[in-house]
Amino acid sequence: MPEKIIFYEDEPKTVKTNCEIIETYDFGECITSAAYVEFDEKHESKLQADEQIVGIEDNISATLRYEPDFISEEPTDVATIEDVRKLHNIPESAAPGEQQTITIMDSGIDTSHPVFEDTAVTQVDVTETGGSDDAVGHGTAVAGQVTRLAPAADLIALRIFGSEGKTKMNIILRAYEWLHKNHDRYNVVNMSWGAQKQSKQLDQIHSKLIEKGVRDVVAAGNSGAKSGSPATAKGAFSIGACTKDGKMAEFSSYNPNGDNPDVTAIGKDNRLAQASGTNMGKQLDGRWVKASGTSFASPEVAGMVAKYIDTKDDWSPKGVLESFESGARDIEDQPKDGAGIVDYQATVGKETADTSEQEVDKVL
Repeated sequence: MPEKIIFYEDEPKTVKTNCEIIETYDFGECITSAAYVEFDEKHESKLQADEQIVGIEDNISATLRYEPDFISEEPTDVATIEDVRKLHNIPESAAPGEQQTITIMDSGIDTSHPVFEDTAVTQVDVTETGGSDDAVGHGTAVAGQVTRLAPAADLIALRIFGSEGKTKMNIILRAYEWLHKNHDRYNVVNMSWGAQKQSKQLDQIHSKLIEKGVRDVVAAGNSGAKSGSPATAKGAFSIGACTKDGKMAEFSSYNPNGDNPDVTAIGKDNRLAQASGTNMGKQLDGRWVKASGTSFASPEVAGMVAKYIDTKDDWSPKGVLESFESGARDIEDQPKDGAGIVDYQATVGKETADTSEQEVDKVL
């Protein structure tokens, strides 16, 4: 029988036809609930007519937002964390993200990498596959970008991708249930992944998370003129990808009919932390790889958001998004860059950028 996700106006109840409810999800007050179900397709019309049901969607897959076909073969074409600081105008004296916690909703974090030596990492696994290791390497690479820009911030590894780098909507909803119930445990959430297509119901659940005060940072995707959830959610802070020279990455997604992306950051040929035993991207020296994708632009902005919150009083998601958009540098004759390339110094203002004399760099 086909797998479906049923969304309810209130809490899941027994439906009026043959339907096996496998799992239910509760996202808190004022939000639709959901159930992961199996049923015969001939009953779908009866389910659609049920007044307590507000939507039925396929149990669609989601993918990690990295692009293996767009990695340069040139050994010197590597975007280091120093390149990130230079292009995005991040002074080494900038706030380090103290008292901030960033949730990395991804494939896990391999804390044995030296870049996490001084970082507190909490592991949360909703895949039900056992363990918390990053068998893909993507989550470790993403988290490495965050912690090198916001070294004082704590991390939560919310694992939604298993060893094959795949996930589905039912697992994503488990993670969103955790995010909603634990929204007071973290300040920022990074999502370097996206669904195959837009899910109206998932977008609503994501937007409600923002309404609770969570600062989200979401990879726009690598599919050109189309995007999938959650980058398409109302209020989502969506990030496109550019090169270290400030040119738009050809794969970076944009939505001609929506506000996506909002800003752009380096996501081409990034030098990234490598999880033990993984082979994502092209091997560099030691435990470092080179890879491309909006996946790696997004955590750079997440790190900058943590630094921003450490510096400024306006912590609201809307205030953060608008500040980053207003400070961005437009790429001339390029409509796919959103408001433009992130400029951290312009975002926080020169009078507040130099707020800390603490050590802020963990470049290895």
